[in-house]
Amino acid sequence: MFRKFIIIFAWASIVVVFYATVTDVGFAYSLYFKLSPFLMQTDMRSFARFEHVIVFACVGAIFSFAYPDRIVAVSCAVVLTAVSLEYLQTWTPDRHGTFVDACEKIAGGGLGISAAYAIHHLAQKRQSQRNS
Repeated sequence: MFRKFIIIFAWASIVVVFYATVTDVGFAYSLYFKLSPFLMQTDMRSFARFEHVIVFACVGAIFSFAYPDRIVAVSCAVVLTAVSLEYLQTWTPDRHGTFVDACEKIAGGGLGISAAYAIHHLAQKRQSQRNS
């Protein structure tokens, strides 16, 4: 039952990221202005870079936990999602997709996948040590 919840949560996270990526840019600015006091008044560009990496690290980790035996498929899905979302931004009137943004998202996804894989691997190792 818990695994089904994680799978649903993983796909829901993609929907949320899709909405935040292709919606009006005012949505991103409203998040920035609400979080800015907690982030030491960082500039918008630095916030955007930080946000790209963190969001895709979370998505990559969630998908890795949802599909722990399909690490290659998860990696491909994260890369394809990052590139696709950047391309879709070129179709919106107030957004622009860039190669740098796609690379930031891919790097974040890779960090999340790696962290989740390491956690999963260590948990399996600990479980096998308990059973022996």
